[in-house]
Amino acid sequence: MSEISILVILGAIVALILIYAMRLRAVPMPSLRAARDEIIAYLPKDPCKVTDFGSGWGDLVIDIARSRPDITVTGIELSPLPYAISRMRAVVTHLQNLTLIRADFRTLDRDPGDVVVCFLDPRVMADVGDTLTRRMKPGGIVISRAFAIPGWQAFGEIPMKSGSDRLYLYRVGKHLAV
Repeated sequence: MSEISILVILGAIVALILIYAMRLRAVPMPSLRAARDEIIAYLPKDPCKVTDFGSGWGDLVIDIARSRPDITVTGIELSPLPYAISRMRAVVTHLQNLTLIRADFRTLDRDPGDVVVCFLDPRVMADVGDTLTRRMKPGGIVISRAFAIPGWQAFGEIPMKSGSDRLYLYRVGKHLAV
């Protein structure tokens, strides 16, 4: 493969990431192992259904599925390149409890399950709140890394040990600010 071909391919990859970053108002960010471990520690101990809104490169959903085979995990990602990478990673890991969907969480007509995790741009967090208000059953748990959901009252706001971010913990049905 010539140098020009490689540059064209790399340029196309960068352009695809930039186009979707602007469209989605978010850049897919990988999570460090320590941050993923902290989020996993806040999942319920009982078997449940977990959905990651904006699962990106698949780091968190793969770790959840690997560390908790009793949990059904779904990653939802719209950006095509991170989705493709996460699909390839999922195929290699052979995790039976992991499903990846290329879709926009805002328009996907689907029950998000018992727990939703997200690490999304703050400009998208109002959409997360609107979507979960419509689709998530009372009692469901939302774990948001770094950014609060506007108008929602967290039952926990925990500084992360792995960095300067916070985890915002919500319970649907008790999430409205008083």
